[in-house]
Amino acid sequence: MDLERAYSETGPKIVGYLVATGTDEVTARDLLHDAVVKIAKRTEGSGCAEGCDDLPALLFTTARNLRANRVRDDARLTFVDEVRDADVSDDSGGEGLAPLLPSDAAYLRRRLMGAFAELPAALRETYVLYQIGERSVREIAKLTGAGESLVKVRLHRAKLSLRKLLDDVKGELGHVPD
Repeated sequence: MDLERAYSETGPKIVGYLVATGTDEVTARDLLHDAVVKIAKRTEGSGCAEGCDDLPALLFTTARNLRANRVRDDARLTFVDEVRDADVSDDSGGEGLAPLLPSDAAYLRRRLMGAFAELPAALRETYVLYQIGERSVREIAKLTGAGESLVKVRLHRAKLSLRKLLDDVKGELGHVPD
């Protein structure tokens, strides 16, 4: 698979993963672009880089590492800070505007982000890779360096924690999908 095809096929999933783990969409797209440039430079002239057989995984890992570097360099980009700074009140605070209802997408998004923020980083990353990144347990193990059994445990614990954190939303909506 060539880099252009890997980019077009996995790019949206990578951006989705980065956004779900707290990166704003513009920055996520920039990180994906930077990852493509980095891999292209690395493979220039050689025809292929180490890991060329799995360019989507290399692209994902590179984007993930670039994000980690950026977060480390700029604390304002951390997921927890974004959630902490978000307005999570039940009303809009504006005169003449209706209060947010539990069925309001913005309300649900803030609740979900808040629940994700409460998960330990390893659980959050594993769950997002599985659900949003559509990665298999084996792929997650390879990407994170954790064993497959540990990935399964993290997925289970993340689901249990999210169910508990969002239990009141489940009651309001009638169900919370896995």
